[in-house]
Amino acid sequence: MTITLTMKEESQLWAEAKHNNRQQPQREPFEIFQELPKELGKGYVRDVEVHPEFQLGIFDYEYHDDVKRENP
Repeated sequence: MTITLTMKEESQLWAEAKHNNRQQPQREPFEIFQELPKELGKGYVRDVEVHPEFQLGIFDYEYHDDVKRENP
């Protein structure tokens, strides 16, 4: 099955997941960690600022189903 999401719907799911996250692992001020919304799958996204204006993105997640994003 394929799930179709608009950018707005996907952003809302990520915001809800961030709000509902049980416990954030302790991070440095230059790190951002967010779990994938449970409705979509499992895993996380982690951004680390390695230098001013330069970020390293680590994506370790898997969707339950295929996801199609609709961009306006």
